[in-house]
Amino acid sequence: MNRMKWYHKIDLGNGVVTPGLEFDPLWDPLKEQIRKIDFSGKVVLDIGCWDGMWSFEAEKLGAAEVWATDIVSQRSFSDQKWETLEFAKAQLKSNIKYREASVYDIDQVFGEEFDVVIFFGVLYHLRYPQLGIAKLRNVMKPGAMLLLETAVLLDIEDTIIQTNFSKIYPLDRSTWNAFSRDSLGSLLDESYFTQEEYQVILRQDEERKIGRAFAKATAYRGQCQHHFFPDPFLMKHFVALE
Repeated sequence: MNRMKWYHKIDLGNGVVTPGLEFDPLWDPLKEQIRKIDFSGKVVLDIGCWDGMWSFEAEKLGAAEVWATDIVSQRSFSDQKWETLEFAKAQLKSNIKYREASVYDIDQVFGEEFDVVIFFGVLYHLRYPQLGIAKLRNVMKPGAMLLLETAVLLDIEDTIIQTNFSKIYPLDRSTWNAFSRDSLGSLLDESYFTQEEYQVILRQDEERKIGRAFAKATAYRGQCQHHFFPDPFLMKHFVALE
């Protein structure tokens, strides 16, 4: 375990925890949120799983089937591929399944429709966030739940998306965006989701007004009132008025 590079701190039992990064101020409130969700019997998709911490959490909370996905080439260290996930899976005697997949291709990789999608720490890394959310919607059945965590703009009432990484995380060039609360809600609504919860869980930079937020949304089929023509990537969710 100690010879591997870990991102997550995963409790393997018997007092053994993987040596992940010091992100507890972010992960601890997310664990509180995810443990409120009823995973019993659910089919779950974890996007950007890295070492699999959230996949294992969903399984522990009663999920019937969990798919973990990632693209190791997009990680800051990728030479070991997914060995950490496989190591943790063996130690935990887990049944989660791993598949290499981009969020942009997820609806081509999976024919299944999921009950819950976990999308933590990925949206702000996407060059095309609207497309990414649309692709997720395409693998979710009506009534399915999206659990999202991302970088956000704090204390801003307007519908704004910041796209300059130097104004979000100046040391992290993998950052593409940060949404205000209203812009994130609009993004979800335009993609056939009803946002049910939004909560800032970490205030990171008061000068730049940057933090992290958790959102929960439910997938639906019907009318999207934002645009006259339905999004071609989301046509199957559009229900025309009679």
